[in-house]
Amino acid sequence: MIIGKKLNYILLIMFFGLWSSIGSDPNNFLFIFENKNNIYFSILNLDYIGAINFCRALLPIVIFIVSLGIILKYNLFTKQKKFVYLLLIIQVVQIFTTYLSKNTLMLNYEDTINHIGRYHWIISAISTIFIFMIADKLRNFDIKLLFNISVFFLVIIIFYFTSKILIDFYLIAKNSIYHLDVFRESAFFLDHQIPRITGLSRSILIIYIILFIFNQNSRLFFKKINFLILLILGGLIFLFQSKFAVIGYFIINFIFFINSKNKIKILKLLFTLFLFQILVAYSLSYSRIFFQNDGKKLASTFQNLEKSSELSHLRDIEDNSKEGIDLFKYKISSGRFMLWSKSLKLIFERPFLGYGSMSDRFLLNEERLSKSNIQIVNPISNAFLYALFSGGFITLFVFIYFWQNIRNKIFNLFLNIEFNQTYNFIGSSIIFIIGLRCFIENSIMLFGIDYLLALSALYLTEKR
Repeated sequence: MIIGKKLNYILLIMFFGLWSSIGSDPNNFLFIFENKNNIYFSILNLDYIGAINFCRALLPIVIFIVSLGIILKYNLFTKQKKFVYLLLIIQVVQIFTTYLSKNTLMLNYEDTINHIGRYHWIISAISTIFIFMIADKLRNFDIKLLFNISVFFLVIIIFYFTSKILIDFYLIAKNSIYHLDVFRESAFFLDHQIPRITGLSRSILIIYIILFIFNQNSRLFFKKINFLILLILGGLIFLFQSKFAVIGYFIINFIFFINSKNKIKILKLLFTLFLFQILVAYSLSYSRIFFQNDGKKLASTFQNLEKSSELSHLRDIEDNSKEGIDLFKYKISSGRFMLWSKSLKLIFERPFLGYGSMSDRFLLNEERLSKSNIQIVNPISNAFLYALFSGGFITLFVFIYFWQNIRNKIFNLFLNIEFNQTYNFIGSSIIFIIGLRCFIENSIMLFGIDYLLALSALYLTEKR
């Protein structure tokens, strides 16, 4: 253990910095190297949004250098948690596979600057690992602070971006909120796309879990407030109609049920919440008619309801280009089966080294990228396949071993872990949810919200 109040403050600032960097892109700072004669001109003439993004994109690199210096100075690489070493190995392997991918199919999609940009997310992930390695060795540092910072940012993200989405939903949408145009003008923040409905739903589910568990040990006054917040959060989950979030909602409620001593009481609570949350979701959807009347007064309640029938409230998962088994697979996986099938063909061509970090966004979207008017790309949407795709069999093996190493943290949820073990329960629940997401998203294979939450949750379940 090391002692140093300055290190405590530095650590907190760096962790704030990593959360602030989420959503940034290496292009936000690498552009200054595209024309060497205009480096200084480019820096001096940044607009304020460009300047903010420039700083956000540079933060992970600065944090990496500072945290590495601290680790080397105090020799903190030894006696760390095994899961930390495994996550670190995954990122280090991807450094080499990304470098070796220069002469693969990726050659068709990147120049030197773009290739350097692919290391951005690796550096960010390693910086996160370094921060937790340092935090674990600081004697007077409460590692729960990092979890609390994560919750703080998550709440800000949910509140701000949900508000933006709901405003657009009320003013312009005729279909379900899930199908809002992702390229509308208001769907950008600091010149980057805002989180999509699926990402927000995942974040809402995490906060829902935290509040529900804390609610069981709260005083009556706070229980009433939490109950109201849970109604709203659950209503948003059903309104957003993310399949994973809805399924995760029912799974986590089942876990709450089996871990409760008073099962009748908890069942009544869960059922009451569910009914009111459905009511909240439909109320939010139907209330659009009061905002989409062009300023004219609506004649009567009957006419309001009649007009509401013109609006689509449920997510449409049909695809007229598919039929039979192909349509069924599309409905179940939202097109993921096609992505997985295509990725396996590419993986078999390079099974041991893969194509490096972020390569799936290029190689699986070749047709879309060839059309200049198509801006959206689909990642591989499976963390295990991403491990293969980016780092080959070695990365996949380490990633599977990582989950095997922390399996007890998940199994605890099904072994009557008690609500009074608040942080342990929260940590295990978050790890479980993120583990499920690994089957349908790249999740913790990449730096982002899941990565920061996963490490925060893992340390919540550890004894110091």
